[in-house]
Amino acid sequence: MISKFWGRSEETEISTDIARLRNLPGGSLRMGRFALWWIRKTFFTRQKPENPAVFVQMSEQEIIKLLGQEYFEPGWEMSYSYQNETLNLRRVEYVPEHPTGIEWWQVHIRGYHHSAGGTFDAETFELAPHFEAEPIEYPRLHIEEVGLEIKRGASTLMDILDAHGVEYEFMYPDHTPVSLDDLETSFEPAADDGDSVIAP
Repeated sequence: MISKFWGRSEETEISTDIARLRNLPGGSLRMGRFALWWIRKTFFTRQKPENPAVFVQMSEQEIIKLLGQEYFEPGWEMSYSYQNETLNLRRVEYVPEHPTGIEWWQVHIRGYHHSAGGTFDAETFELAPHFEAEPIEYPRLHIEEVGLEIKRGASTLMDILDAHGVEYEFMYPDHTPVSLDDLETSFEPAADDGDSVIAP
């Protein structure tokens, strides 16, 4: 059968079924994306860190709509899963003069849903933002958390919420209030050890 298929070129015709290609996003790609999501949740889930977060009384769809309009996109395919995480969005930014020498960054926001009636009176989302090296361009530096900054990520998210008139609280998960001024900013230049991750 294979030898017949790869026989003389004039006897073999390869064509594309356009109708099947139209169904690819709704079929095979969706199944592959679900498989990736399942593997991530099953084998790559970490303990949720107790980082400061922005707490808003919004639904998941309201957050997706608001941040989507600000050029955030689903980013779970390229990140670890954290326990109880229900939302994962990112926005890529180009920063040519960053002290580390890294040029491509992302603001990464993880969301955790809190139902009404427990700790919170109304449905609340805990949005934990941070600013970090973009994982495709700088995979090693991303994993090593070179230049990772909660302060800049939180500032970006708060600026967006302020621009849209959304009320929020910035605090630790145990409800201890925090301000941006309380957070430190420290940068270590990324060493170029031959991985070609730092632009010349």
